[in-house]
Amino acid sequence: MLELTANYQRSFKEHDLTVLGGYSWRQTNYQDYWMQNWDFPTDDFSYNNIGAGLALARGEAPQNSYQSSNKLIGYFFRLNYSFQNKYLLMASIRREGSSKFGVNNKYGNFPAVSAGWNIRNEGFMDGVKGISALKLRGGYGITGTEPNDPYMSLNRLNFDTYILVNGQWVQAINPSTNANPDLRWEKKEEANIGLDYGLWNNRVTGSIDLYKRTTRDLLLDYSVPTPPYLYNTIRANAASMENKGIEFQVNVAAIDHKDFKWNTSVNYSTNKNNCCSLSDKNFQLAAGYFDAGTTEEPIQQAVSRIQIGQPIGNFWGFKSIDIDENGYWVIEGKDGNAKPIAQQQADDKKIIGNGLPKHYLNFNNTVSYKNFDLNVTMRGAFGFQILNTPRMFYAAPVMLTRGNLLTSAYDKVYGKRALADDQSLNYLSYYIEDGDYWKIDNVTVGYNIKLKNVAVRGLRVYVSGSNLATITKYSGIDPEVGVTGLTPGFDDRTRYPATTTYTLGASFTF
Repeated sequence: MLELTANYQRSFKEHDLTVLGGYSWRQTNYQDYWMQNWDFPTDDFSYNNIGAGLALARGEAPQNSYQSSNKLIGYFFRLNYSFQNKYLLMASIRREGSSKFGVNNKYGNFPAVSAGWNIRNEGFMDGVKGISALKLRGGYGITGTEPNDPYMSLNRLNFDTYILVNGQWVQAINPSTNANPDLRWEKKEEANIGLDYGLWNNRVTGSIDLYKRTTRDLLLDYSVPTPPYLYNTIRANAASMENKGIEFQVNVAAIDHKDFKWNTSVNYSTNKNNCCSLSDKNFQLAAGYFDAGTTEEPIQQAVSRIQIGQPIGNFWGFKSIDIDENGYWVIEGKDGNAKPIAQQQADDKKIIGNGLPKHYLNFNNTVSYKNFDLNVTMRGAFGFQILNTPRMFYAAPVMLTRGNLLTSAYDKVYGKRALADDQSLNYLSYYIEDGDYWKIDNVTVGYNIKLKNVAVRGLRVYVSGSNLATITKYSGIDPEVGVTGLTPGFDDRTRYPATTTYTLGASFTF
């Protein structure tokens, strides 16, 4: 990595100006080698004599290696201007080029501009008591995102195919994917307006932000005709998505005495997501949707549906409403009427929840009394659902044939009876649960000891606990599941539980 910058700063009269220009260069190289062997004459070698295994001699031992490389270069310019410390302006532009993109779109331009008005410094605020800081600000900017795979735009060759020629198998070389020379940056456009405030000599401070973020040229895999393409799918930039919401923060020095202090802060945010488009003039998704994720074997159904006009994270499946007297599921059909699970049709599926939290809340408190201090951190997420896959798989009696069941497998369903022993596993709304939670994330208690006439000037001993308690109605092991990607709210049945940690420690000042 190399970065060169030049900075110019000047103040004249009531003006302050700062200009920065620069160039950056980054090269990333990744190498990996993997090999396997077995049937060793002894275990003493470990991996240090891997060729001694008999599987290699028999031609059974697999191996592979991989290397990838990519470059990113950028030119950037930024201007900061202030007049009387009342009116603030920042403008920047960054031009970046990546080797990951097609020959027609190596570079992207990413401008940004923001402005601020320090209202508190205006003359008409001189007589206003109680307001110690007040600034209005707004901005607009574009940023770009690279794909993970560095070679999606190129013609790649496959060496894994063999053909029979004159009775002998000969290694063949053939294209492995469709090249896309028009592959380009995913661009995120964001506009925001905010207010920073301080009250009563900044005993109360905080900010309020409203934002709208539109992401264009999202990468998706599209079906294409063969010919002219060699393969029936290609990755291309054609989708767009919108997020908008509010963020709120308040910090309060609630008590500020010599021996007793209490500072508290609250952070709240909410977000609304919408899939705006899945097509452009070159690549179309005719259905207007696609399905993502999988429940894995033996259910093997898609988890979520990504659909134009709907938010990301919609669970898409059958809505269960009852069980019959024999312990078999009863679902809601597309017409709204009840029907046995055995009569299910693909068009009976519907939206049965969403895995993206609508609200986030953090609440932090720090209290000190003389030499004692206490810090408590809490947080929560609300307004979302979770697919409880451990319950979906292991709370059904039929899984006894595979050896594992939850203790709740023979509990009554809908207050009637347990599921029938031969009721097959199904992806149903019955296993979609509210995921709202509130966590006591960390509690730390400390005591400061002042020492005299020794090398150690100060000593602080403390005890701390992390992930102490979770308040939730979710029946799984932890409601804090992944909320990124196309399948948020999916509680993987193979994930490891979060741990609770207790720490006893001491810190020294010399």
